[in-house]
Amino acid sequence: MTEDELIAAIRAEPGLPPPATPAAVKAAEEAIGHPLPPLLRRLYLEVANGGFGPRDGVLGVSGSAYEHHDEWADIVDVHTTLERPEGRPGMVWLFDWGCATWSLVDCTDPDGPMWAWDPGGEPSLSPQNMTLAEWLAASLGGNLENAYETGGLTAIAARRLLPDDLPRDLASRRPLSDDEIVARVREIIALPAPAPAAAVAEAEDAIGRPLPPLLRRLYLEVANGGFGPGGGLLGVPDASAPRPGTDLVECHELFTAAPRLLVPDGMVWLCDWGSTIWSLADCRDPAGPMWVWDPVAPGEAPAAPLLPQHVSFAEWLTAWLEGVYGEGFSPAALRHG
Repeated sequence: MTEDELIAAIRAEPGLPPPATPAAVKAAEEAIGHPLPPLLRRLYLEVANGGFGPRDGVLGVSGSAYEHHDEWADIVDVHTTLERPEGRPGMVWLFDWGCATWSLVDCTDPDGPMWAWDPGGEPSLSPQNMTLAEWLAASLGGNLENAYETGGLTAIAARRLLPDDLPRDLASRRPLSDDEIVARVREIIALPAPAPAAAVAEAEDAIGRPLPPLLRRLYLEVANGGFGPGGGLLGVPDASAPRPGTDLVECHELFTAAPRLLVPDGMVWLCDWGSTIWSLADCRDPAGPMWVWDPVAPGEAPAAPLLPQHVSFAEWLTAWLEGVYGEGFSPAALRHG
């Protein structure tokens, strides 16, 4: 996406405030001590004085009609009030995600590299591995916000370092039978206990659909999650578990139930690969077709965040049992399923 195409796409967004005056942009640059990245300056002058970008948009410069932030009037207000992040000059507080987490743009580079500020992180200030143009392109259609909601800013930065290389052998294969898969998974040591039948039934009620039969069997007969690739599949909520954690019903309520609706109703978030990448199973089909969620893959244009894997749940688990998703596997390859 060229700069002109990006500007045109942002201009088409509804409800933007009027552009900034040249005097306001010049005053902001003098206060910051660095020129704004050319793309940001163009957007302020030609499109809107703030309000574009994820959620309710970035802050503007003086005179902005942006009214979405209760604390800060514009980028100069934040810049002159908050300390420079780790003493770095030219960093501009651009967008507040909430909970003291910010996206900043580095004005010392014309490309405007984006950085994340999270006082609870180590370190607090970390590069996002994307330029302002890439950050704004990812915000179109909500992909950037979706990535933040399902992974966080650290995960977004990690995803930007994963190249979409040619995949390993992910082609559809003859799956093991359900009995063979259950037997093979049962051989794994240190799995949690199976889920109670009542917990599985309650999870299906919460999702509004029955789980794929193989997944239900594994929960009831083998383990309440913990098996599978990556960090293992999420389980169902079980109050009797010694250390309850994130489960597929919690993720369903966060990302699928209204008003979020990040994916079609009936899909369940099963496996968190990290780096904003998830594997989901489609409960609308007993075979449990698998899908991948990857909202901020590297690229010039916004990509579809949800992609079919063209494998059933049984085929997906068979690939895992045969070592396809083993050490060294890049979850970015799932985009080529």
